[in-house]
Amino acid sequence: MSKKIKPDSFRKQIASELRLLGGVLNRNVSDVCFDTGPITQAANMCGISKPYGPESWGYQVDDLRFRVKTPQKVIPSTVGDYLHVMMNFKIQGKCSSDLTDLIKLLEFSIVVTNEDKSYLSSWHFDKHLVSDDGGDGDPEDAHPLYHFQYGGKNLGPLGGNHGGILIMPSPRIGHPPMDVVLAIDFVLSNFAGIHWKGLREQPDYRTRLVEAQGKYLRPYVESMLSWWNTGRESDFVKSLWPHLI
Repeated sequence: MSKKIKPDSFRKQIASELRLLGGVLNRNVSDVCFDTGPITQAANMCGISKPYGPESWGYQVDDLRFRVKTPQKVIPSTVGDYLHVMMNFKIQGKCSSDLTDLIKLLEFSIVVTNEDKSYLSSWHFDKHLVSDDGGDGDPEDAHPLYHFQYGGKNLGPLGGNHGGILIMPSPRIGHPPMDVVLAIDFVLSNFAGIHWKGLREQPDYRTRLVEAQGKYLRPYVESMLSWWNTGRESDFVKSLWPHLI
């Protein structure tokens, strides 16, 4: 049973955490993330957003941009010295400590381009939406409740010019849910490793991570572990990882 939570306090707390996150990024990685305005806007939104009624919360971060050095072994090798990484993030749910209620909608996209946008790559992470009765059309392929997949609608600007690459909706790769703190940490860890390692040494950033991991990662991991502890009978756990037997 989830503990009773005061919705106004819940929304204000998340808004405060977002503002603190923006300040941390401004102080420590401003040369990579040079405009944290979208995070401030998300904080303002979270303070008043009630997408599912008075006991709900939500926010979105639009077009948060990073400029990163082009990693080694990129194909093609002629993309230039720097890449632009743009992330969009949207989350909505109920003011609850229960993971099943905490997140009702979650969308996170990563779009990577070179300086003149002649090359483009995209990843998408979301919570699989199911109908009110729990049905989702019984997908034939594995469809983890929270998953990453390559491509998606953000490849639209290529206009079908994909060269010899075959782009498919599968595989959908299971992954723990994230808030924007964990999403930014994910982006930095994969595209700006030096800055990521330095940032994680900062006490205020570490505090944000500890809080986010406790709220989103811990219940996911504990739910997965319960599969072996409670007799393999949880439909929720099976939705997190459809491969489980």
